Amino acid sequence: MFVFDILKIIIIAFIYGTLLIFTGPLIDYAFTDLHKDESNWEILFEIIVHIITIAIFWYYLNNGILSILNPLMNVKNIKSIDTVISITSGLLLVGLQSHLKRKLQYITHEHPFRVFQFFDK
Repeated sequence: MFVFDILKIIIIAFIYGTLLIFTGPLIDYAFTDLHKDESNWEILFEIIVHIITIAIFWYYLNNGILSILNPLMNVKNIKSIDTVISITSGLLLVGLQSHLKRKLQYITHEHPFRVFQFFDK
C-alpha cells in the first residue's frame, strides 16, 4: 500500500510539474518586463498584481488538478499530497517568473525603496 502511495505522489508531481512548466511562462509573459524609467509606485503595483495573479492561478490549478486526479487515482486519503503539490508548484511556478524576479531584484538591490524616494519632487 505504501509503495502505491509513493507511486501516486510521483505521478501527481510529474503531471503537476509538467503543467506548470507550460503554463508558468504564460503568466510571466502576461506582464511586462522591467522598465527602469517607471516610478517606484508603478513597479511596486506591477509586482503586487503579478503575485496576486500567481496566487489565484495557483489556487485554481491546485483545486482543478486534485478534483480531476482524485477520482482517477484516489489521492484524497494521502496526507502528503498537499505538501508535494505545494513544494512543486512553489518552486516551478515562482521560479519560472523571470519578469517578476527582475523587478524584485531591481527594487531590492539596485534601487531600494526608501520613504523619502516616494515623495521626491
